[in-house]
Amino acid sequence: MTAEQKKEKKNRLLKAKVAVVLHDELGRAPKQEEIEQAFLLAKVLYKAVVGTHFKRKEMKKSGQLAIF
Repeated sequence: MTAEQKKEKKNRLLKAKVAVVLHDELGRAPKQEEIEQAFLLAKVLYKAVVGTHFKRKEMKKSGQLAIF
């Protein structure tokens, strides 16, 4: 399995999880557009939260971050 196939499989799994949660919250089957919006939001939030965490960790390790 190539890296591209793994990424696509991971994205499909995340979309499926998003669809299940939306179904639970809305009480109806979510539209494809709703799934895509929630999927994009989940990816953005993940990058915002986890990305800043790792960036701060890297900066601290390299001595660029002031420790108070």
